[in-house]
Amino acid sequence: MDTLRFVWGDRRQGERRKKDVWQNLYLVRHGESTANEVNRFAGAIDAPLTDLGRAQADRAGGRWKGGDIDLVYVSPLSRARQTAEIILNHLAARSIEPKQIKVDPRISERYFGSFTLKNKTGLQKQFGLRNYETALYNHDASLHGGETFEDFRDRVLTFLKEELYPAVCAGEKVLVVAHKYVIELLSRLILRLPEADGFDLRLPNARILSGEEIGQYVQAESRHGNWVRDWVVVRHSMILSAAAVLGLALNALGIGWNAPPGVLMALLMLATAMSLARISLRNPSALADRRLLSRSQLIQRFLLLPWVVALAGTWLWPSGPDISENLAAVTLLLAAPTAVTATILSRSAGGMILPTVFVILLSTAMSAANTIALLAWFDMSEVASQAFVFIGLSVSTLLAPMLFAHFMRRRHPIFTAKFAEDHGATAVLALALFVVMAFQSLDLETLYPMGLVALAIGILLRLYAVRIARHGSLYGLDDYFSLSYPNIFLVILLAKLVGNEAALQLATWFLVPMFVLAPLDDRLILRLQKAQSVFKLRRYLRIHHEEAEATTADATKPTAARHH
Repeated sequence: MDTLRFVWGDRRQGERRKKDVWQNLYLVRHGESTANEVNRFAGAIDAPLTDLGRAQADRAGGRWKGGDIDLVYVSPLSRARQTAEIILNHLAARSIEPKQIKVDPRISERYFGSFTLKNKTGLQKQFGLRNYETALYNHDASLHGGETFEDFRDRVLTFLKEELYPAVCAGEKVLVVAHKYVIELLSRLILRLPEADGFDLRLPNARILSGEEIGQYVQAESRHGNWVRDWVVVRHSMILSAAAVLGLALNALGIGWNAPPGVLMALLMLATAMSLARISLRNPSALADRRLLSRSQLIQRFLLLPWVVALAGTWLWPSGPDISENLAAVTLLLAAPTAVTATILSRSAGGMILPTVFVILLSTAMSAANTIALLAWFDMSEVASQAFVFIGLSVSTLLAPMLFAHFMRRRHPIFTAKFAEDHGATAVLALALFVVMAFQSLDLETLYPMGLVALAIGILLRLYAVRIARHGSLYGLDDYFSLSYPNIFLVILLAKLVGNEAALQLATWFLVPMFVLAPLDDRLILRLQKAQSVFKLRRYLRIHHEEAEATTADATKPTAARHH
């Protein structure tokens, strides 16, 4: 028997009746979980909501327009139960009480086996986007040891046939609070689309999707568009390296455009806002948490290292205007704060992301004071005005976008999270355009020695960063990216505005090794990735070990055994 025909009955009943049946259905994905926040698979593991996730659920409940509810189905996992509780509290405040609330394990998230607690972007890079998607929506050997897609489909289809469809046919208004892959599969089954052709529908956390909206939502999503956006994010180093090559080619041909600093600043602010909109600053008190920040690392990298180079260079080389200017350029590059792109890198490699954001903030404050002192040491002209420019740039290119992104996440938690997720590629492309334009100001004759110096600094910073990063810590990857990726974009803007030609040439050349050395990054961070403790990760995600194991064991049972 055709299972889809069994669900809807004979097709002669007509499309109108089917539409009327499903208009009483409301599907909700839970709010952001601790695993969502750090871009990792939770699946059947019980990861709770974050502060943003609770805000998303609160917004969903506050904007409920569905009227009375008869029946609520909830996944047993805490992130779904917490979301349902927040929404139902809002409904209760309006005297809307469902007749029945059912916790049904058949709509628990799929157990992802070897993918569990792994970084999503890292898996996309490891297996390729197509194999990654096939493993999630059909069958692929990349995912092993978990619940098969067939078992997952069978239990969701059983829920649809035995619970959901009879309820809506009886005229009951039904709310289902579940998970991304469950709701995507339910949507495809309701629309009678082949499950094997499923793809990521980018369902936002805590968005209420009515039965009437399911078809519009699925139709609005583009498989190829999503694939291209994911590819840009996964291969950001390749994109930015290609942008550097394009910029060099246009420069050599003399057909480029020497963009004014204002245009470059706008691109940097756009990329910064896009990058930080994906980050939840859920716990400002973590600034005082020594597990997240190491004072010795910050002092060594952003205060001591630039001064060691400045003092050693001054002692080793005779004084002269050219030597002084070039040495000042090197030290200003080393004193630059952490690049905002480090958040993208941390998200891609499996870091905790939040520590990187705090290091960006602290290093920006430290670098402002340190840069002013270095300018004075090298007797650069108009130190006061240059210091004012540096501080203004720091505020404009970092704090303003960060505060705007944080404001949007607070005021529009569902929309902003969805927008940021969909437009991660936009941040990469904005930086790529910045790189192309930056190379129009480059003097190609400075390849030697500036280009070689930039390459040497890029390699040494990486070796230095992996040396002082906290090995065996969850924050080792964040340490690495925070310490090895200076904000070259900010240095380029500063150099353009104050007319420091040596710093402009060196910083622009540094854009090449900054991204071309990505293969070296892969080798160095592998050591840090292997040292990450699963136990510490579970604790960071607030997952109780015993409860997680019990949930996982239940999810891997055959469907019939689970619900007999």
